[in-house]
Amino acid sequence: MTTAKQARAALQKVHDDEPVFVLRAQDSLAADLVELWAIHARMAGCNNDKVRGAADIAEEMRRWPIRKIPD
Repeated sequence: MTTAKQARAALQKVHDDEPVFVLRAQDSLAADLVELWAIHARMAGCNNDKVRGAADIAEEMRRWPIRKIPD
């Protein structure tokens, strides 16, 4: 699972003017989108650990107790 703390550390690599898009577990659309990203990443030849990590995050998102449409 990637937590907010881990995400902040990962964002240290992002350029100041680089666009990013954040999905939260409470977003009822997020898990499916992360899973779709993992499928595309696997088809593109992305590292298996990265793909598995994304799939794991999608599963963790599905178990998050608070789910709602994006606001």
